[in-house]
Amino acid sequence: MTGDGMSNTSRRRFLKATGAAALTATVAGCSDSTSDADGSGGSEPTDTPTTTGESTDYQPDFDKYPYGIDETKVAEARKVMEEAGYGPDNKYELNWLQYQSPTWKEMANTIRARLEQAHIEMTINDANFSSLLETTKQGEHEAFTLGWVADYPRPRNFMQLVQPDNTVYGGETAANGARLYWKEDANSDPGVREFMTEQYERLVSNPGQSEDAIQTRKDAATNMEEGIWESAALIPVYHNLAQSFWYDRLDYNPPGAMDSSKQKTNNAVAGIDGKDRLSGISSTFNSLDPVASGNTASGAKVMDLFDAPTNYKNGRTEISNLLITDYETNDDLSEYTLTLKEGVQFHGDYGEMTADDVVYSIRRLAESTNSTNQSFAISTLAIEHEVDENGAVKRATGVEAVDDYTVRLTLESPFPYALDVLTYGAFSVVPEGIVGDIEGYEGDMPYPEFSASNPVGTGPFTFVEWDSGNGGSYSADAFEDYHDGAPAIDGIDDAIISDDTARYNYFLNENADSTGIPTSKYDPSLHSSGETLPGGRKLGTYGPMENDKTVNSSSVSTIDTYYVGFNMTKVPKPVRKAMAYVINREQFVSDVFKGRGVGAFHLQPPQLFSDGQEGYNNHYQGE
Repeated sequence: MTGDGMSNTSRRRFLKATGAAALTATVAGCSDSTSDADGSGGSEPTDTPTTTGESTDYQPDFDKYPYGIDETKVAEARKVMEEAGYGPDNKYELNWLQYQSPTWKEMANTIRARLEQAHIEMTINDANFSSLLETTKQGEHEAFTLGWVADYPRPRNFMQLVQPDNTVYGGETAANGARLYWKEDANSDPGVREFMTEQYERLVSNPGQSEDAIQTRKDAATNMEEGIWESAALIPVYHNLAQSFWYDRLDYNPPGAMDSSKQKTNNAVAGIDGKDRLSGISSTFNSLDPVASGNTASGAKVMDLFDAPTNYKNGRTEISNLLITDYETNDDLSEYTLTLKEGVQFHGDYGEMTADDVVYSIRRLAESTNSTNQSFAISTLAIEHEVDENGAVKRATGVEAVDDYTVRLTLESPFPYALDVLTYGAFSVVPEGIVGDIEGYEGDMPYPEFSASNPVGTGPFTFVEWDSGNGGSYSADAFEDYHDGAPAIDGIDDAIISDDTARYNYFLNENADSTGIPTSKYDPSLHSSGETLPGGRKLGTYGPMENDKTVNSSSVSTIDTYYVGFNMTKVPKPVRKAMAYVINREQFVSDVFKGRGVGAFHLQPPQLFSDGQEGYNNHYQGE
């Protein structure tokens, strides 16, 4: 960051955006118009040698996806490696790091066997999710597996993962990308790196809703997809089909395409026959502090204990006001004024929520050393801020209380999706000064107490107990004074279980009212589809299971992409291309993931691609 708190990249974006014509004050909603990419291409990529010299002009030239569509091209993988000087006596040793998942392990073993024929010896390691994130964040990796579930349903949310400057961690800015380490001296043509940076700036510097601005975003996002193909920096594998299962006793409204991570239990559960509390299964999680929530399980708890300004109600893609009643924005979309809902009560004795609480909460997200989600405030929203001599955020100056029920956000550059981003759990509101981890506050309680045993928010449920770790439990009670109406159930009781077999057996024994069935235990022949609900959700049934029971099911194509990525400072491009040649998506989705998804040829999911599924298919198929 520069001394005034604006990075060079942010400054360029700001100058381009404020110089653009016909910017409007409309904030785009979540409709079919979210498709922000369009484009076409040409032929097979050439193998560009590693170079760190002057950037060369680059333009993508592809007819279709270049590494084989639903094919296993071992011969091509071997050829590209031999052309780079590898062979039987000069093999490349590749370290693969993945989720602790039997399905990904099965896929990895198949890939390893194929790469052996292309002079690559692959070692497979796995780690729990938190450890994998930390390892890759530190750059201590080569090949790795990750997935990105949409924080907001726009192409920009996905393309940030491959913007080169945004993939390098430990620098002056808060990164929010894949762990590619796409540095200037990475194993890649610098012309492609420059091209990706230019296209991302076109994507973010044209936020208006004019035809020209929309078309520019479409072109830029599709160009970046072809830059991914050329560099083989990241290999999309599949887009997920999320499924929920529940017994008849549960009156359940399943989540939409934003999935259960954006679902509040009070919106999903209307009642349970014969009981007052919901019984569920949770994975392990790390924290109940919204700014430190680091995985899906903790995010689900944050959704129930806290509220953010806006919400994707029940995981649907339409934005709903939650802690705000209205908003205004200036002409260039760099300033948002939020009108807060009056009468919202915190849990316990903390009283009514006001603008000071919102300001404190967003400052914590941006400033606290406990925050692991700083990038949402600093990189995504780009709230104006000051930095210290080391480039660390000193103060989020762009968030202020106008009066008791009005908050103003001032951004470094125009951003049309602020209301989308404000749905994220990290923006949840907590009482002002509850912990003393930012300047000006001593705190009402020690941080470990707040994050693990006494989290206080405005959400529909209040914390009761958390016995952490596998074999532990979690409980929360309904908040009777919830501003959106008390939940229909008295509370939630989750068993914390990590092992897939144990989770499945817990559900079979009817100890849980609902769950997701692990892929290792899923039998596609037991599933049948029925009615289609709004938002693309398909109801159905599953069974009979081993307990002779048939349960209800829901399936929805979620807005996500799971992929293999590379540390580009370590892994040569021929190795990355060889990996791309041996990944057969149709085979993996069918045989490994049991049909619970579709093959991914782009980083953007089909819902976000230009012209939707048709445009997605036409682009990678070359039609």
